[in-house]
Amino acid sequence: MSESHSADRPSTALSPFLTKAVLVHFAALLLVSTWAFGGQAPIARVFIAWWGGLGIGLFLWTAWNYRPSDGRMHPAIRLLWPLWLYDLLLVVSCFNPGFREVVQGSETSLVMTTPLSWLPSAALPRLAAKELWQFNALLLSCFSLLMVLRRRGQIRALLFLMAGNAVVLAVFGTFQKLIGAKSLWFGLVASPNPRFFATFIYHNHWGAFILLNTAVCLALLFHFHRRGEHRDLWHSPVLLGAVVTLLLAATVPLSASRSCTLLTALLLGIALVHFLLLVIRDRRAAGRSSLTSVTGIIVVATVAVAAIAFLGRGSIQERARQTSTQLAQINEGDVITSRLTLYHDTWRMAAAKPWFGWGLESYAHVFRIFNTQRAAETWVWIPFYAEAHNDWLQSLAEVGFVGTGLLVILGLLILGSVGWRGLRSPLPRYLLGACGLLLLYGWVEFPFANPAVLLSFFAVFFCAVRYAALDGHASTPDDASHG
Repeated sequence: MSESHSADRPSTALSPFLTKAVLVHFAALLLVSTWAFGGQAPIARVFIAWWGGLGIGLFLWTAWNYRPSDGRMHPAIRLLWPLWLYDLLLVVSCFNPGFREVVQGSETSLVMTTPLSWLPSAALPRLAAKELWQFNALLLSCFSLLMVLRRRGQIRALLFLMAGNAVVLAVFGTFQKLIGAKSLWFGLVASPNPRFFATFIYHNHWGAFILLNTAVCLALLFHFHRRGEHRDLWHSPVLLGAVVTLLLAATVPLSASRSCTLLTALLLGIALVHFLLLVIRDRRAAGRSSLTSVTGIIVVATVAVAAIAFLGRGSIQERARQTSTQLAQINEGDVITSRLTLYHDTWRMAAAKPWFGWGLESYAHVFRIFNTQRAAETWVWIPFYAEAHNDWLQSLAEVGFVGTGLLVILGLLILGSVGWRGLRSPLPRYLLGACGLLLLYGWVEFPFANPAVLLSFFAVFFCAVRYAALDGHASTPDDASHG
């Protein structure tokens, strides 16, 4: 790996207390956001705001004590300058409101104002400020991991925590589903959405969360298979890990998330082909036939798929009936027309303010102006959309091409901070692959509206980048031998 893409190394080691504080803070943020309704309950959002604020403080403390020894600029500047510009634009927008609230009796209505057109504006500055704070709290809490994680073993331990938490949630949700609970926490808490799973209010958010954690499990599985410290596959922890991974992935069809079921199946299919190729290569290198092993793996995979289908047969049948109904409506043009109209109207909203958008958290309020859909029965009732069901278009509508572009540049800068060509371990590739699938999923849904999914995405992304940086520049003998 070239020197310009080597792992950042501080000239003086960060204190063990600071490293532990960052890791404990992240663990608490992860556990609360995932178990408290995916971070979407009001009390959970309050916790994320306050506890995440502590994460921003830890980021500043870590950045102050972090000194790169390779002569390069500090990563908080070299990598995060698009975030600082993004924050600056949105802070300015909060002082240039596009609407004002008017209270009439017991009702509050919004009245459009005339903000300065050459400055960013926020439809509702109070909501924009809250959303901006939460975004920075989640991102910077995870970016601190990039600076404090010194060994690949630490990253794997963190990934084990994420995967273990997801598995426990999956078991919880599976039992809840199998007993027919009508609401969250085995019927104790009413759900605003009938399609919930585990502690997540929206089944597609659960699907996105499990997609990321399935990739985490696969990344760890291939790592331990690569170490090869056991007699054979059948006497290694890889087999048990594969069973746990399949149990985790099985909750996606059980939750009735169709799109995430397809994405998870794609991820597992790629992993299966990858694993078969590795087995064939290893057998041939040992001068042994791979037929028996390959046949056994395929049989096990087939049985696993059958078991998953049996476990989720109720949800699968229900969604199959709904899909059949929707296909019939597609023939009449209703479903496709409705979704395309939603996207077209969202694009018109974005085009009305292409540079800086209407402000964070403005979509649910401003989109009513651009919504052209009406109920077929009356042509009076207007369907309400809190989200655009397309995170990319909604980002353009809320923060414009400038804000969206800065976020894209931020991701590309962090990706380009390490060398990927000489990467030895498949672990970061699986992590980044899941991130790519989730970004793709954002074109047809809104996974990033969920705090727990957003936090998991940031954590998986930064762990992948940090692991890739350390993979060619082992920091300990243990890492050097067990990458």
